[in-house]
Amino acid sequence: MKIKKTWGYVMYVFIITLLFFGCMTLKTHVGYTHPGYENNLVIDNKFKTGGENFTFLVKEMTPMLMNDCKASPLLCQSFLGSSASGIVLGSDKTSIVVLTAAHFCVKGPNEAMFDQKIISFAGDQPRDMMILKTDIKNDLCLLLGPKKKSDNFKNIKIAEKLTVGEDVYAVAAPLGIAGPGLRLIFEGRLSGCNIDGCLSTIPATFGSSGAGIFNSRGELITIVMAVPEEFPHVTISPSNSELIKFIRDIDEEIDIYSY
Repeated sequence: MKIKKTWGYVMYVFIITLLFFGCMTLKTHVGYTHPGYENNLVIDNKFKTGGENFTFLVKEMTPMLMNDCKASPLLCQSFLGSSASGIVLGSDKTSIVVLTAAHFCVKGPNEAMFDQKIISFAGDQPRDMMILKTDIKNDLCLLLGPKKKSDNFKNIKIAEKLTVGEDVYAVAAPLGIAGPGLRLIFEGRLSGCNIDGCLSTIPATFGSSGAGIFNSRGELITIVMAVPEEFPHVTISPSNSELIKFIRDIDEEIDIYSY
């Protein structure tokens, strides 16, 4: 099934879970359109930054079997692959930069024989994305895509002062549940960060990977990376200091973010 460039995919609910690292899913989507639907999204101020800059991400996979297409056309059809969550980190007049988990951006073992296209539903509007930079060790990925006239994203500030026990929240698409006018918001407490990573008591599961974790000031602390297999109420995340370094390093090459 080839993804249509319309935001009529309202709910993504049929899931086939693969045993990938982190919180990814492979699934089929069932969508239905609402004629005349207008996205008048109103978000509580407490969650406004994360809610407005949230993006649902999905891969469109195409088998690399072009020589066999004439004989077996079905083998060459595109289909929807793994999904993830992300956050629009910043934008300029023509483009947006999305932060997500590197294990979503790179091809998994079961994806090696497919070409992939990453599609972002930023602001509930689909657009093709390209990989700008990945940090496999810290599970960080930056994607670059076109900005639309209707976009109104904030430039996200990265938190540098952290307090154990402070309120945090994430906007995510667990199990691929997402759609226009919808934001799934999960609250918890920051358990702490060190050079190896961060922990928080935010629930997460497959499809939550890459979701931004914000403090009460709307500053981005880190992103969702993984959860313990037996207790998905604790989120494991990349280090806050490594996230800052990752962004500053690429910002020296490409002016994507202003501090």
